[in-house]
Amino acid sequence: MDNERKNLTDEELKAELNKGKTGKLGGSLLIIVGIIVTIIGLVSGPSIVVCIIGVIIAAIGSSAKGKAKDEAGKKAFDAIVPELIARNFEAVEYSPREHILDAESSNIPLTNHSRLSRSGSIRGKYRGLDAELCNIVLTDESQYQDENNGQWYTNEQEVYSGQWMACKLGDAAPVSFTFWPRGKLDKLISYPTIKTDNADFNKRFNLSSANEAEALRYLSPGRMQRILALAGSAFGEVSVSLHEDGLLYIAVKSGHGFFDIGKGRENVDALRTRYTGELKWFTDMIDIFNS
Repeated sequence: MDNERKNLTDEELKAELNKGKTGKLGGSLLIIVGIIVTIIGLVSGPSIVVCIIGVIIAAIGSSAKGKAKDEAGKKAFDAIVPELIARNFEAVEYSPREHILDAESSNIPLTNHSRLSRSGSIRGKYRGLDAELCNIVLTDESQYQDENNGQWYTNEQEVYSGQWMACKLGDAAPVSFTFWPRGKLDKLISYPTIKTDNADFNKRFNLSSANEAEALRYLSPGRMQRILALAGSAFGEVSVSLHEDGLLYIAVKSGHGFFDIGKGRENVDALRTRYTGELKWFTDMIDIFNS
C-alpha cells in the first residue's frame, strides 16, 4: 500500500465518493438519452443510423457509470480496508498466489451454474490460524436463437453472489458436516437431513454428515444457540461446512462482495461501520468453531 492509500482522510474519501456519485449520475443520464434516441430511431422510419447513435450513447453512459463506481470503490477500499484488515489479521497477503479457499470443494451446495468466479482474495493469520476471504459469483449461461436472423446468442445471468471465508482451525475436527439454509420446497417435501434436538436449528438449516451421531455430539446445544444467534444477525443466507482436516468454510449469500460500496449511497462512517461489522461477523463464526 502506498502513502496515498494509507493517508487518504475521511474528507478526501468523502469528496471521492461524491465524485463517484456525480459520475454515476452522468452515466445514467447518458443511458437514458441513448435509449430515447434509439426509440426515436425505431419509430421514425425506422432509421438505422439514429438507432446506432442511440446505442453508442447508451454504451458510453454505461461505461462511464461503471468506471465511476469502480474508481469510487477502489478509493474506499484503499482508505478503509488495509487498516481494518491489519487490526484482525497478521501476515496479510492481498491477491495471494496460493489459496486455501476452494468453493467447488467446500461441500457447501452451490446453485446450478456454468461459471464460478472469485475476486478480492485476502489471506492472513487470524489468531494464528491461516484464513482467507474472497467474493464468489456464480453465473449461468444459456443459448437462444433469434427468430429474425436465425443466429444463436449466449445469455449470461448471475445466479449467486456472496462472501466466503475459509479458515484452517488449529486441530483436526472429530467429524465433517455441512449445514445450509432450508428452502421453501424443503418445508413442503421430505428432504434427507439430520434432525437435531433444536427445533429452531431444524427450521433454519439442512444438516448433512457421514457420521450423524458425531455431528450431533459436536453441534452441542450451546454451539447451536451461538450459531443461531449469529445467523439471526447475518446479512444474507448462511452456509457452513467443517472438514475433518480442520478446514472451515463459511459462506453468506449476501448479493454483494466484501468491501463493496453497493449503490454508493453510504457515507464514509456508514461504509466503515458496515465493513467492520461484516468482517467481525465472519471472525465471530470462526470463534464458535475454534472454541
